[in-house]
Amino acid sequence: MSLLTVSDCVDPHHHLWSPKTHAWLEKVAESGHPAGPFKSVLTYEVEDYMKDCSTFNVAKSVHVQAHFDGDPVEETKYCQAASDKHGYPHGIVAYADLSSPDVDNVLKGHCAYPNVRGIRQMLDYHPVVEKWRQAPHDRFLTDDSWLTGLTLMEKYNLSFDLQLHAPQMQAAAGVVRTHPNMQFIINHAGFPAELNTEAIAVWKEGLAMLAQHSNVAIKLSGYNMFHFDWNKELLYPLVEYPINVFSTGRCMFASNFPVDKINGGYKDLMQCYASICTDMGLTQEDADKMFRDNATRVYRI
Repeated sequence: MSLLTVSDCVDPHHHLWSPKTHAWLEKVAESGHPAGPFKSVLTYEVEDYMKDCSTFNVAKSVHVQAHFDGDPVEETKYCQAASDKHGYPHGIVAYADLSSPDVDNVLKGHCAYPNVRGIRQMLDYHPVVEKWRQAPHDRFLTDDSWLTGLTLMEKYNLSFDLQLHAPQMQAAAGVVRTHPNMQFIINHAGFPAELNTEAIAVWKEGLAMLAQHSNVAIKLSGYNMFHFDWNKELLYPLVEYPINVFSTGRCMFASNFPVDKINGGYKDLMQCYASICTDMGLTQEDADKMFRDNATRVYRI
């Protein structure tokens, strides 16, 4: 089996941005980013994405929010305009602060645009490594105001992209358990950033807890944000374990471009994932699910 045999692939995680709309890009260009040097990807518009994914058989894609400056609904407007003109992205995962008293109006604003499918508010807060913290604190998953906002999303039939570190997964499993009708999607395989025995055990335990809930899917992406010198041997166990615990019916391969572009090409990365599938003895049907069908279903595109 080769990835090239999968027709009409769906990429469920990429970003569109420029320093004009995302001021943080200029800051990381100077100060650095945990994923590596950002200067080569400071501007990444829909035309740039289409050029990258043209190396591969990508028929549909999903933009995921990326710290747009100002009103988060403006990012949705920006992405919808790109889609209306170019066709990509086909789905939009927007931003909302679910703890905000104005969250209902923000959700309503996002849902005025037809490609909106879900919300991501980054919750990742590593207990030790400060540079691996994109959330201001680690209390959202137990905060009553935030949980009220999460519940409000059900009114709009929105999914939630769950970006977090392994030590946060137990709390997340409790939240998922109380929202059985909402679709949750773990981002970037749950960040297996540390490869020591203890950290991998915590990561596996956390994913196993979340996998018990049928309303949780997982995106296999973002590995080379932490592992710059990635290769198939390094990625194999980090891809194999999520597939084994979630099954091929709830896993989705994604590019995470342009972040993952810093340390690899689009086609090379995706073919590496396909080669791992081959080595695992998975079938063409399994590959079709993880490179296309699951993302089509989960993001309704």
